[in-house]
Amino acid sequence: MTRADGTRRLAILLTGTLCLLAQSTTPAGSGASREGYRAAYKSWRETDPGLERDAGTAGQALTPRTAKAAEAAAAYGASRTAFLRDLAAREAQNLQRLQGAEIQPLPTLAPAPDLLRFADREIGTARASASIFANDPDRAIQQLRQAFERERLALNAVRTAIGDRQKAEEQATKAALTAETARAKALEQYSFLASALTQSADLMNQETAAWAAYYPALAEASRSAPPASPTPVSGGPVSSVAPSAPRPPPIAPLPLSRYVGVWAFQKGGAFHGPEPESVEVAVHEEDGHASGTLSARFKVPPGSAADPVLRFQFSGDFRATRNQTFALQTSDGAMGTIDLIPGGPFNVLEVNFATDAKAGKINQGDVLLVKQ
Repeated sequence: MTRADGTRRLAILLTGTLCLLAQSTTPAGSGASREGYRAAYKSWRETDPGLERDAGTAGQALTPRTAKAAEAAAAYGASRTAFLRDLAAREAQNLQRLQGAEIQPLPTLAPAPDLLRFADREIGTARASASIFANDPDRAIQQLRQAFERERLALNAVRTAIGDRQKAEEQATKAALTAETARAKALEQYSFLASALTQSADLMNQETAAWAAYYPALAEASRSAPPASPTPVSGGPVSSVAPSAPRPPPIAPLPLSRYVGVWAFQKGGAFHGPEPESVEVAVHEEDGHASGTLSARFKVPPGSAADPVLRFQFSGDFRATRNQTFALQTSDGAMGTIDLIPGGPFNVLEVNFATDAKAGKINQGDVLLVKQ
């Protein structure tokens, strides 16, 4: 295959693979289309919109509802994961095609400059030989002179062909360099894309597992919630039994289990700010009062003198708000605050903290943790 053929082949391949990337769905019959997982998501979210709202009062009746919602969540998770893995497999195939489309070098030929110098030398020799016999009247000598002239003309044609070949080679080399540069960039992008899609599928599996744990926990929390006080019927007989004291309002609008417990950062988890290597938060509650600890290690730039380790304690009262904020103090005396923010799934907690700035110390971070 010539370099020009290889260049055309690479251009066709690049166009084809980019068209594949632009497609919105997988091939028909694959069972992993974009429309399929979107429909599964819509079905899941519309299964029982009032489920979390009724968790505090439904009691045992919530169990079949959470089971139905868990089934819909699992169907969505499976569909979405299948779509991502199918797309990752197709991009891996495109990557293999690009890796095999390397432009082959031109066959080794005599260098054009050497051939041009040879042709010029021979043309000069033929011209000089013809000029020697230019004025000789002998018929045979004139025929010899004409033969030298024909040789010169033929050598001129050879020289022109060599020059044309040299230009064609230069154009082919330039085109091949452009194509190879484009191929290298496409290889880098497809490699990143295939890796990112595979990682997305793995994270989708983790999310599906989190939802699978969330719904049984929601049902369990509903079963353990105290029953609502019966509403008295107006106009009825007055009971001789003294009414019980009104039940105090809940400490927070969400079950305390959404905050209390041991939480840890999972590899590949979401974060904002310094990248964590490990984070563990323990939260305890007693009589509406929270206390806890955070222990973390963060990644720092190579050669940096910054301390990657952060430890602090925090405490405060739970309040009637979804997000809970407590005062903290680090192991080296810095003060600050920590926010505990319940995530979408039952077993996810966002932790956002900020402390007084100190040289060489991590003083802020935002990470997503999973209940252990």
